Amino acid sequence: MTANDTAVRPQRRAGTLTLGLVLITAGTGMLVSLFWPALEIRWLLKASPLILVVLGIEVLLSARGGGKVKYDWLGMLLCFILVGAGLAMYTAAWAFENLEYFNAYDCSRYADQNSYRMDYGYFDGFDSHTLHLESGDTLDGRIDTYGGRLEVTIRDGDGNTLFEEASQDRDCSLEISQTGEYTIIVHGQRASGQFVFERTPAEQSEASVSQPDLTVPEEDS
Repeated sequence: MTANDTAVRPQRRAGTLTLGLVLITAGTGMLVSLFWPALEIRWLLKASPLILVVLGIEVLLSARGGGKVKYDWLGMLLCFILVGAGLAMYTAAWAFENLEYFNAYDCSRYADQNSYRMDYGYFDGFDSHTLHLESGDTLDGRIDTYGGRLEVTIRDGDGNTLFEEASQDRDCSLEISQTGEYTIIVHGQRASGQFVFERTPAEQSEASVSQPDLTVPEEDS
């Protein structure tokens, strides 16, 4: 190889490797979601910080004298776009995990001072209802999940968690020792099914209580 050949060897601009990996990963994820729509692909959003990691490696390589990576104004612009995309995807992933949202269809919901129930063909998000329960009451529940995942959390008025579980199909019963407000929080993850929570007054709690009726009243709220 002559000195001339070495001098004209092309350099790769900073950000092009990261951009290529992002395009391949995003395209693969889109293709997978078309063939397997029920497959959970939120991991693509959760993996977004890797964009910054790979880009950082490229920038470090560009700082090496005589390296094969070029860092000019076009490279800076490309890096800026990739950083913006990474931050936007991270923000979306954080919002999905931490903010309350409600997305459902074929859904019937009923809640009053004694019960809380939903019947849904698709439920992806959060919902909640607060019941006023007396000491000696029992909170009886029934959860049936046909697809996806449903997480249930029950908290008292002081914010203490009394029940927390991801349930497929189960009955649950919670004895109330202190009068106050109790909040039932449900988190559906592409779930289909139904659940019901009903208050059994203290005077009836010693009697054997059959499983709650899962039929949702016609009126919705």
